[in-house]
Amino acid sequence: MVDILAKSKNFDLMWELLEEMAHLQQGYVTSDTLVKDTAMLNALMDALMKGNSVEHAHDALLEFKGSVPLNSHSFNVLIHGWCKVRKFEWAKKAMEDMKEHGFHPDAFSYTTFVESYCREKDFRKVDRVMEEMRGNGCTPNAMKVDGCVPDTAFYSSLIFILGKAGRIKDARDVFEDMPKQGVVRDVMTYNTMISIACTHQREETALRLLKEMEDSSCKPELETYHPLLKMCCRKKRMKVLRFLLDHMLRNDLSPEVGTYTLLVHGMCRSGKLESASSF
Repeated sequence: MVDILAKSKNFDLMWELLEEMAHLQQGYVTSDTLVKDTAMLNALMDALMKGNSVEHAHDALLEFKGSVPLNSHSFNVLIHGWCKVRKFEWAKKAMEDMKEHGFHPDAFSYTTFVESYCREKDFRKVDRVMEEMRGNGCTPNAMKVDGCVPDTAFYSSLIFILGKAGRIKDARDVFEDMPKQGVVRDVMTYNTMISIACTHQREETALRLLKEMEDSSCKPELETYHPLLKMCCRKKRMKVLRFLLDHMLRNDLSPEVGTYTLLVHGMCRSGKLESASSF
């Protein structure tokens, strides 16, 4: 019942139900009441989060923390919730509370901050989170805490951050480490690595990654080709550009308006007006 009320956002009625249960049972922590252990508290907080109410999840933790033992997941729920609504100071406070209760931030804790700051394009804060991770013994290519391994989205975000900072070798090391950690590379991972290679004019590396992407049965998309096409325009590599356009067609991808705009602008900037007019 509490779960249903939380998901339907009937929070006032939910709290009335809990208070009535407490009144009838002379307190919350008995074998017959709902919130009697850590798992039940975390389930309640998760339900509140699914109802998009981190504030109520926070209230639940405050309400029961004196009678129900907390664990790292209790705090990770809040960290995720506060980051989701972009209240990062509250998220950091939840992490500090986590430490005060004797729990170390784990891969999920850090992943939440890194991905949230990436969405905000606040890479200075991302770097600070990474520094804290390293200070706690977590390194970009070895990030296991209490048996928890970051997922593909986290690795792709980390590769993007390292590439943005010009740390190409570190980005490559993280990329190479993924299969060793049992993490599957997806389209976003390859797109990110190809974009980094193109930004730094590493044509052979970018084309090798494209081939590796196909060999791993990861189908390229239009966004895969755009940085490659831009690089060819900058370097005036017309033969490679034609090869890439043919390659797109072989992968059942047709250039869209954005693709043609990219090509025309790129050709014009490179002084290839005749080639630009062909598009």
